[in-house]
Amino acid sequence: MLSLLFIIIPLLSSNQVFSSPVLLWSNSNLPRTDLPLSKLSSIYVMSNYVCKIDTQNVQVRLFAVNGLTNEDIQRVLKDEHQLLLDANNEKSQYRYFPNVADDIYTAFSLIPGSNNMQCSHIRFEITSSNKYNKLEDALNEMQSTVGTIGTNAETVIVMALVGDSVVDQSVVRRRRAIEVTENDVLVSEDQSCMFYADKLYWGDVNGQQYSTGNFTLDLHNSSCTPSQIVTPSGNITSVVLNLYWNNGTSDIVSMTLMANITGRYWYLEKAIVNGSEYRYFAYGMHSLMDTPPTYSYVCKTAVFVKYNSSVKYGTYDFKDKFFLTNLQFQPFFGNGSYFGPPNYCTSFFTSGIWMGITSSLLCLGILLFGVYRMMSIKSNDRFDDPKGKPLIIKAQE
Repeated sequence: MLSLLFIIIPLLSSNQVFSSPVLLWSNSNLPRTDLPLSKLSSIYVMSNYVCKIDTQNVQVRLFAVNGLTNEDIQRVLKDEHQLLLDANNEKSQYRYFPNVADDIYTAFSLIPGSNNMQCSHIRFEITSSNKYNKLEDALNEMQSTVGTIGTNAETVIVMALVGDSVVDQSVVRRRRAIEVTENDVLVSEDQSCMFYADKLYWGDVNGQQYSTGNFTLDLHNSSCTPSQIVTPSGNITSVVLNLYWNNGTSDIVSMTLMANITGRYWYLEKAIVNGSEYRYFAYGMHSLMDTPPTYSYVCKTAVFVKYNSSVKYGTYDFKDKFFLTNLQFQPFFGNGSYFGPPNYCTSFFTSGIWMGITSSLLCLGILLFGVYRMMSIKSNDRFDDPKGKPLIIKAQE
């Protein structure tokens, strides 16, 4: 039987504490053990509690509470909130962890692609992410959902009620070297889709910029909207970005990006610019930007080449292409404050790595050849004996 799992955890910023409370609830039996007084690691909680649920499918729903701490839990408990009173009952289905490492939110966010062997028998799926300014609102929503689902649910759902406390909005792109404010980032109404690019420009075959100048993104007219919802829980499986770029004149570039999510990756389906289809190129070939659901795609200079799909097998026109600089794109599971972990567009073997490998192999070859020549040296196997007859070596020897 599938179960429902709730988690209360804080999403910490760089100026907060390094541990946080976690509250679990499930309509399946969770292990009940004595907790150590020391801080628990996120792996410990995941391996010994969440992954012990006897089921094959678990859906995860994440909720964010602004700045959640143990003091907040105790304050609401004094107000006798019914959910926390139920959690105090030893026979309830709740499990409370007052001191867990601050990466617990990241652990739950990345659990669909986790390589934790303790969780290998369960298929996790993150279905939604909500934000709350007050702990009471999150607890009320949790209590309502628990009452609705009860103990006979057919779906496992992980709901993370998290503390969203990004004080300095300049950290919105802290995973990148470029500092921008949240006003420079396109964010959808539900804050799950985020897009940023410094500029757009057209270039020739060699990548040289045309004289038309740089185009900047018009955030007021651009948007990111879901185009298809297919699951009962409201999972967004496809989004459409309508982007408008201008260069300070009457020239406007209209761009449409379509992104889909399937399994453990999201990908860019196509890009339409001024009515023509373009395809994204990375390290010399067509790329779909395959990225894990909670990750963002990052590229210093993203190249899009015009594609003609009307002919057999399709053709590329490398004389017609445009570039997006400092691109960072996350169409799913964003939180509106900062991008997820980056998936860089550069290939694993960069030019520097190839140069290092080539020079190392050359030096290694020279060393091995020298060792081989030294090992092939043969010493004289005949020596004169002062007390015996002199050794006579014939010319042919």
